Amino acid sequence: MQPFAGSLTPVTSIEALRNRWCALEKKSGAAFFLSWQWIGNWVSGLTTLPYLLAVTDPNGEDIALGLFCKATETRQKFLKIRQLRLHDTGIREADAITIEFNSLLAVKGMEQAAWATALKHLESLPDWDEIIISGATGETAALLARHDLTQHRRAETTSAQVNLAALRGKNITDRDGYIASLGKSTRSQIRRSARLYEEEHGPLSIQAATTRDQADAFMAELGHHHEAKWQAQGKAGATVNADYMAFHNRLIAEALPTGEIEILRARAGEYAFGWLYNFVYRGDVLFYLSGFRAEADNRLKPGLVTHALAIERHLQAGMDVYDFMGGTNRYKTNLGEPGPDILSLALQRKRLKLHVENWGRDLKARMGK
Repeated sequence: MQPFAGSLTPVTSIEALRNRWCALEKKSGAAFFLSWQWIGNWVSGLTTLPYLLAVTDPNGEDIALGLFCKATETRQKFLKIRQLRLHDTGIREADAITIEFNSLLAVKGMEQAAWATALKHLESLPDWDEIIISGATGETAALLARHDLTQHRRAETTSAQVNLAALRGKNITDRDGYIASLGKSTRSQIRRSARLYEEEHGPLSIQAATTRDQADAFMAELGHHHEAKWQAQGKAGATVNADYMAFHNRLIAEALPTGEIEILRARAGEYAFGWLYNFVYRGDVLFYLSGFRAEADNRLKPGLVTHALAIERHLQAGMDVYDFMGGTNRYKTNLGEPGPDILSLALQRKRLKLHVENWGRDLKARMGK
């Protein structure tokens, strides 16, 4: 059989891209961030359309697709690095949406062959120094380490998740059972906080927005409390970023009716204290953004209680995983078990300027020991 072929061409039609992407998505095992819901809304917000990397079989059928933006990054004040960036732009405001589980969209089980062909083709092109893959997993990093390009980890973090299917396998199907599976301190904090909320305000509940008007109202409440938290630290949160909110307004309009996003509000009686914005896709629930009421009583833990309510909701709905995604926040490790590492990768060509930069980085690291 002839080998796969690779090509990199400018996107000229979003509709044509949509048709190819959606057809391949059905054959893939990809996460939500490689679904057309995410990718299509990202592309539609770009001022310059990206380049389509396609890997095809001898019959011309798509095996893998990926979208690359070209950027130039200036480092050390004088090093100009030409980049191909997979599913992001290199512009901080635009990339604040923060893709994770980033890779090529590929036929399930053919990821390794797809990347081999993709990199071989990209290496035949002259006008780039490094490929940037933000939000990759450790699994993708290991797969790419088999190739000749130098791999540099620009950033990395851990993640955490709750295996809902495994809990149900142990006959755990409600909040009490889940809480009982946690560490002693976390169990105590959630139980005490839940009791105090109920004593003061009434029974606990969690509600999903079902209409666009309700979703907008929940997101406004979420944004208010999200920003209040960051402002208290002298910083700005995500929801004041115009590019970020424009992307999510498009995504909510498209994905709320399909059930691929959910916006939840947790209450005790009529007293609302927690809001979550999640992605729901192929059995996975991906926690993306939150807002929690700042309580004067530090015994009240609105975040822990809200997540416990959401986890119960999805335990009972038959979902497989509740994923807190990347971040070293202590509550994630307290509520879940370790998930994949999330990395920002650079795949670098043999360039003198990159060699000098890497030499300087290694020297600085050695001197810091």
